[in-house]
Amino acid sequence: MSEYLVDSSRRAREPVIVLAEDDEDIRRVYGIILRHYGCRVEEALDGREAIELVRATKPDLVLMDVSLPAMDGVAASRALKADAATRDIPILAFSADISTTADMPTANNTFDGYILKPISPTELARRVTAYVERRAGSSSHGVGEAREVEVSHLERGHHDITS
Repeated sequence: MSEYLVDSSRRAREPVIVLAEDDEDIRRVYGIILRHYGCRVEEALDGREAIELVRATKPDLVLMDVSLPAMDGVAASRALKADAATRDIPILAFSADISTTADMPTANNTFDGYILKPISPTELARRVTAYVERRAGSSSHGVGEAREVEVSHLERGHHDITS
């Protein structure tokens, strides 16, 4: 991993992100990226675990894979949006399937938006920062700036991810 600079002076505390993703490689890569940009990442492997983590941690943002085992991301998001304690937490659908996101139920409050995978580290940080800052109501709670992040030689594929 390359050297990086996180501007912690811009944040009151590190943003908490719940990353609900059942694919270990994807979860690991995006977890590394989010941590690199100064986030605390809580990981869930399925929809039920995501609901438990969100209720326990009250994160700043949830990245929810749509196709999760045990309970899919749509059902988990609906459960969180139906709960008064968690309904205001932004939830972004996190999917590699563009046809899934084309029909994404964002209008009925199931998701607050979506992110297509793969996404560059800098674009992920930009999108996460926008939702975190919107929820915080100011720019003092965003994700830190970083010069570069590199994750090389992933087990599936041998992709290099750089900002």
